[in-house]
Amino acid sequence: MARTRKITDEQILEAAQAVFLEKGFSASTLEIAERAGISEGSIFKRFSTKENLFFAAMGLSDRSSLLSFLETVSGQGDLKQNLKDIGLKALEFSREHFPKMMMVMSKGLPIPAMMQSGTAQPTRNLKALTQFFEKEVALGRIQTENPQVIAQMFAGSVMNYVILSQMSPALLPEPQEYIDTVVEILWKSVRP
Repeated sequence: MARTRKITDEQILEAAQAVFLEKGFSASTLEIAERAGISEGSIFKRFSTKENLFFAAMGLSDRSSLLSFLETVSGQGDLKQNLKDIGLKALEFSREHFPKMMMVMSKGLPIPAMMQSGTAQPTRNLKALTQFFEKEVALGRIQTENPQVIAQMFAGSVMNYVILSQMSPALLPEPQEYIDTVVEILWKSVRP
């Protein structure tokens, strides 16, 4: 009796990525299983949900280092330095994830509902950044009437840098210089 063939997670993810790039999130797990040469149940044994498979196949992490960092620095240490560190971590996250999501979106393909519902990592990062600013306001370390707008401005400036770095990298300052400048400008409007 022949043994069943072993397939690695990487092989499943390669097949899933190919199918998701062809059909978007509406691709079925059965189509992915057929492409990988395995049963559909094998996919769920390893990745538990279609969303988990999608994010793993597209190389999109479920929890960013930014979230963990925000939790550790909130209300602690030198706030300006924390903002610079947060900016660099947000830049790192955006550089990694944004091109992958743009690849899917540029094909006009459906994306997981969780991306639109606010439970996806970029949205969770923005919520955590908003909570960070809210806590800093409550502690009197910054002042602003709208921490959510400050968080969106900060995150938006990072995203803008990532987009422009894909189109015209020679026109941009180095990441550290850019983040330092953004923090200095932001600090003038929120310092106590």
